[in-house]
Amino acid sequence: MHDDDSPSALAPGGSRPLNLRQIEVFRAIMMSGSISGAGRMLHVSQPAVSRVLALTESRLGYALFERTRSRLVPTPEARRLYGEVEQVYGGIQRVNDLAASLARDGAGMLRVVSSATFGQRLVPQALLRMRRRNERSRIDYRSVTYDELAGYFLTGRADVGLSMSPPQHPNLSSTLLGTVPIVCLAPRGHELAGHEVVHAGDFSCAQWIGYPPDTPLSRALAPFFGGEPACAPAVEVHSPVTACAFVLQGLGPALVDRWCVTPELAGHVEIRPVEPPAHVQIWATHTNLAPIPLLGRRFLEAVSQMLAD
Repeated sequence: MHDDDSPSALAPGGSRPLNLRQIEVFRAIMMSGSISGAGRMLHVSQPAVSRVLALTESRLGYALFERTRSRLVPTPEARRLYGEVEQVYGGIQRVNDLAASLARDGAGMLRVVSSATFGQRLVPQALLRMRRRNERSRIDYRSVTYDELAGYFLTGRADVGLSMSPPQHPNLSSTLLGTVPIVCLAPRGHELAGHEVVHAGDFSCAQWIGYPPDTPLSRALAPFFGGEPACAPAVEVHSPVTACAFVLQGLGPALVDRWCVTPELAGHVEIRPVEPPAHVQIWATHTNLAPIPLLGRRFLEAVSQMLAD
């Protein structure tokens, strides 16, 4: 004996409760007005519908339809029951609508933070790719310094972030997504513009634009210089985005990550590879106190695809 056929499965009035399949068949008959119409709606045979209806009426202990020739006429009990069934199906439709909306738009606004360098090309291109799948998604993007990064997550102002170094905090988790090569930018006509490859020794006496020792890009350049550069930079900036602007204005060459160089900038400066090769890392950060929202996961998927491409 099945569990739902046992005496303990009886509803309070003595009849056994209906399962979802029986409710579905009952609704289809009410909507279509016939056994054959219900079968077409549910993509099952007429005998299968008839069997379910017979079992349903047996469980309830009363008829739901009166058989008159080829028609089924709902009984007063069926009409009363149908009103409740439609309310249930209305709730199911709202659930389905919400589920589809969350898949399309995500839950609310996605808050993204990143180092300024990744806000030049990587973040907007990844967002463009993500929004092809989630056209109605809403994004709040902010460019932050490395020192500010952890605070945005700990105060609930960020869902995901990109940076060159992972912030160190027990409530934050970071994943290495990939690396980006460092290149040398030089103003048009500068001495380094004549080099096919730029070496660390080329900065031994040149007036160049660098970074303070405690910045992520300065740490990434340590292997390139074999420690510290032989000649201190004439100008120090805290972001490769600023370094790019200074190169464009003719202040001297700079070493920046490749994602920082926009197509517009590339048309006005000289870009050279460096030897030995140097790279910056790209870290994705999120709080480990809550799951990454759906839009956040899709954004990071888009970033990973951009790096793979």
